[in-house]
Amino acid sequence: MRKNSGILLVFVFLFAAMPSFSQFFQGFGIMGGLTLGKQKWWIENSSPPFPSSTTEKHKYLFGFNGELFAEFVNHPTFRWRTEFEFDRKGTKHRETKERNKLDYISWNNFLVVRGETYDGYPYFLIGPRLEYKFSQSTPSVPLAFTPLHLSWSVGAGFEFITFGNIKPMVELHYNPDLNSAMNQKIGDEGNWKIKNRAWELRAGIKFTFGNNGCPPVYK
Repeated sequence: MRKNSGILLVFVFLFAAMPSFSQFFQGFGIMGGLTLGKQKWWIENSSPPFPSSTTEKHKYLFGFNGELFAEFVNHPTFRWRTEFEFDRKGTKHRETKERNKLDYISWNNFLVVRGETYDGYPYFLIGPRLEYKFSQSTPSVPLAFTPLHLSWSVGAGFEFITFGNIKPMVELHYNPDLNSAMNQKIGDEGNWKIKNRAWELRAGIKFTFGNNGCPPVYK
């Protein structure tokens, strides 16, 4: 009897919480697009008698990205987005032309600041990314990249107004590393650090709920 009462209480709690969750949860979606990545290298050698320090900027390399995301907070201006992303970054060596590719799976969290126009909702995004190195193919870099590192992202997007609950979206992000994607010793007194920088162009759709399917009425 007590067990059945406990189960009943759980269902009552979930039923009571559903309206609050629907107010908090604003929708989910899928996006994908192109990534334009490059890297900056710092190579240091502190061995005497001639210590040296070299900085190298290499060329852009095309990759791709894909995201699954959800949006939260029922507010006309501010929202929170969390997403899981696959992103191919890397760089093309400026001299050898070798293509150095890195595949990342990341967990991204953004503050979204929204506006409103007649055609839709322009918005600004900023927030951190936790990136896990999924695979590495770097002929110019024989050393292992860091398995886990932090980056951040700033971007702008536009959500189009449509009849119904499916909303097309486009976004542009700039995504530089916060800490090094690679930081390895070279010999006894050398060090090699690498940071990624990437531009992402995304397009996709968001599924909304409730009254979000109706466009606003302007007088």
